[in-house]
Amino acid sequence: MSKFVTTLKFTGIVSLGLLTGQKQGVHINFSTATLQAILSLASAPQAQRAFTLSLALLRQVVRPLEMAASGALVAAWCLAGRGGRHPYLLLTAAMPLLGLVVEKVRLKPVELGVLSADTGVKVKGKKEADVNGEVVRGGLENWRRWGLVKGGVVGVGFGMGVMGIWGDGV
Repeated sequence: MSKFVTTLKFTGIVSLGLLTGQKQGVHINFSTATLQAILSLASAPQAQRAFTLSLALLRQVVRPLEMAASGALVAAWCLAGRGGRHPYLLLTAAMPLLGLVVEKVRLKPVELGVLSADTGVKVKGKKEADVNGEVVRGGLENWRRWGLVKGGVVGVGFGMGVMGIWGDGV
């Protein structure tokens, strides 16, 4: 059982590391490089569409990693012996969940603002989507700030996990 618990701990910590890594981390990369590329697109409708597609792809990667990290760490805590039930496992598992709270409270309203940023100007009797570029740019910059906050929260969890595993002597 001890090897299995150790494997669960490493799975949780590696998942957090993938979410927060400096060069290839999902949160850092999306909040800096991807959003910067989207902001450099020629028109607001293109930026709006790219943001929509990028968010869908981001969530396909992030959700499984967040759930794997939290699930593995909680399972490690539950399956560990009495001496192995360290509080860092639960605190570290809580960080991706706290990141989800940041997403629901701060990022979701920003996303909805960016995705519904059309002014609805009528052109020749038809309603054509005329996207307000300032609203899209402001929303993307706000999303970047809060995306970095979410990445920072998960990064704190990663740091706690690394220190905890090191303290365990694993």
